[in-house]
Amino acid sequence: MAKKKKNILRKLLQKHTLIILNEESQEEQFSFRLNRMNVLVVIALMTFFTIACTTLTLLYTPLHDYILPSEKQINVQDKEEILNLTNQIEELETRTKANDLYIKNLRAILRGEVPIPEIDTMQTPITVAVDLSKIDLSPTEDDLELRKEVEQEELFSIQGNQDSQESGNLLFTPLKGMITAGYETEENHMAIDIAAQQGEAIKSVAMGTVIFTDWTPDTGYVVVIQHQRGMISVYKHALTVYKKMGEVVKKGEVIAAVGNTGELTTGPHLHFELWIDGTPVDPQQYIVF
Repeated sequence: MAKKKKNILRKLLQKHTLIILNEESQEEQFSFRLNRMNVLVVIALMTFFTIACTTLTLLYTPLHDYILPSEKQINVQDKEEILNLTNQIEELETRTKANDLYIKNLRAILRGEVPIPEIDTMQTPITVAVDLSKIDLSPTEDDLELRKEVEQEELFSIQGNQDSQESGNLLFTPLKGMITAGYETEENHMAIDIAAQQGEAIKSVAMGTVIFTDWTPDTGYVVVIQHQRGMISVYKHALTVYKKMGEVVKKGEVIAAVGNTGELTTGPHLHFELWIDGTPVDPQQYIVF
């Protein structure tokens, strides 16, 4: 064992000569003597020097804050990110719940599956339904001519409509006619039916955005308008619709024509609904018909 150690030590201390020659002339450029021990010492010193320089750079220069941030900085950054993410999640949850409720109420409006609010029917005036087949709604020739003139003027200019009604928060009357069915909670009729001549103009009760225009089997052509302050107005059984989804309509602007479309109809009329904050209300309490 001792002999083996002596051999290793002798090899480490054994001298070697390193000669650098010129390739073309084969002349010696320079040479130096070294042993394995010298090489190991030089490598160790260079390694130590490199580690020392790196350590001092990280400890006493601004580079330390970028590569090795302190625990306090890490905690502050993490807390700020967590707080921002929490606020964003809460905001998204609130918007999601509001959108879900909005979509649910809109589907209920279109399907007729609306909740029955608790309303004192003794104080709420309710109009008794009238059989349209027993009422003569046919206008005279003078009435027809006058209605055509008024309809043409309203289709191309609504300025006269706005001037003829009071401004402000008052709602515009969507259609002048006979109320054949009122707001009846017991019958789950959360609207009023207004009988009129087919083709008469239906107008928006207030300024808003059209959020739905389509045809359904039960209610025919339907228009739904979103107004300010959480109010929605619904117009069903139309003969035709003049507006498209996404259009902004003004107060009193013509949006459709009276019709008799859909299975749930007994004659030309407007089925009008008014919703506030997702709850149906009696239109007669807000509009003078």
